[in-house]
Amino acid sequence: MLAQRRVEILQSTEASRAVTYRRVSAIALPVVLSNALVPLQGVIDTAIIGNLGDAIFLAAVAMAAGAAGLILNVFNFLQFGAGALGAQALGANDPRRVINVLARALIIAVGIGVLLILLQVPIIGGAMLIFEGSPEAESLAATYLHIRLWGAPAELAIFALSGWFSGQELTRRLFEIQAVTVSLNIVLNVFFVLGLGMDVDGVALGTVIASYVGFGLGLWRARARMRDLIPEWRPERARLLNRSELLMLMRLNRDIFIRTMLLAGAFTCATRLGSMQGDIILAANGIIFQILHLASYGLDGFAISAEALVGQAVGARDRAFLRRAVIINLVSGLMLSIAMAGLFILIQTPLIAFFTNVAEVRDVTATYYFWGALFPLVAMLAYVLDGIFVGATQGARMRNAMIVSAGLYFACSGAMADIWGNHGIWGAVWFFLVLRGVTLGVQYPAVERQADPR
Repeated sequence: MLAQRRVEILQSTEASRAVTYRRVSAIALPVVLSNALVPLQGVIDTAIIGNLGDAIFLAAVAMAAGAAGLILNVFNFLQFGAGALGAQALGANDPRRVINVLARALIIAVGIGVLLILLQVPIIGGAMLIFEGSPEAESLAATYLHIRLWGAPAELAIFALSGWFSGQELTRRLFEIQAVTVSLNIVLNVFFVLGLGMDVDGVALGTVIASYVGFGLGLWRARARMRDLIPEWRPERARLLNRSELLMLMRLNRDIFIRTMLLAGAFTCATRLGSMQGDIILAANGIIFQILHLASYGLDGFAISAEALVGQAVGARDRAFLRRAVIINLVSGLMLSIAMAGLFILIQTPLIAFFTNVAEVRDVTATYYFWGALFPLVAMLAYVLDGIFVGATQGARMRNAMIVSAGLYFACSGAMADIWGNHGIWGAVWFFLVLRGVTLGVQYPAVERQADPR
């Protein structure tokens, strides 16, 4: 029965070259829902800590969560790498390589996680230098991080598992892992903080436990998928350590890492330029950045859909399949972008009121609101093309496009801020996003050539 199931899966994989809007939506929607759970957890954690009666706890968690994000999210290449290479292996009808992609990614993820635990003292010391808080807040934040980093192997492994499932269009598994992890985290945080009287250490401990449970769920789901593909699979050291495949993975991971750091640096630069315009501008820009984050949750869905389908098309050496996947994802992304921009415009007043009750901040935010409301239309091309280039494992081209875009952005953003103030800051961000789309778009023919039959 299992052998028959394996044959059915492989035959359907080989034959399934039809890309439809329904298929793309089935991949993208669970990603959007999964992303939506991330801010929910942050809101509830903030509410729990914020009701302890002392602002020092809230400051400590905000500081520590930001530091943890910096430490862990730079390794999100594990998700992209596992997704792209797994999709290509599936498209090439090579189930053994599909499984080895995950095994290799998990080994690297757990290895990095263990290294973070061993080096937690200097890592936390360096991370805390970025932030400025009271000695008590910094001490509490360091306590949080010392506990939180014990969950690093699980959190990084979840990156790898999420990417691997996404590359095979199993994004429902990604949502499932995220839903269980976030739900359990919330329950544990309530129990530890409100039930046992803990503070930031309880929030950190809840996150660690929930991460390992999510990791366990992901492994269980992955094992079921592996048995569908190859019931008798056993680890193969020779293939896991295959030099060419390891080098491909490391090159892709390196290029995505560089791209991610430059992207984070560009938005950090925008935040810094805003801080130089005064507290009111900084607060208003913070609200607009939240709108950007909301939009990115939707666009991420089509980036991952493009990654999965383009990866399969490249693996199958099917240019028609690839071209159809690109067109459907771009059209779907554009339709969603128009819908999101329209919604942001319609709910401008209540949305700004939700974020702040300070009249002056509301008025200033309204002045610059259109920069955030129209962000989906400006950013869509860059997001979807990112997914296309990751799926094609064209990491070097994506990296180079980001280097050019970020370099030009850094060169002109300060001058634009000096000339046009906050409008100049957001104009520079738009310029950066358009550059990303253009510099990737001109290189797209290389992706199609990669899908040509040998």
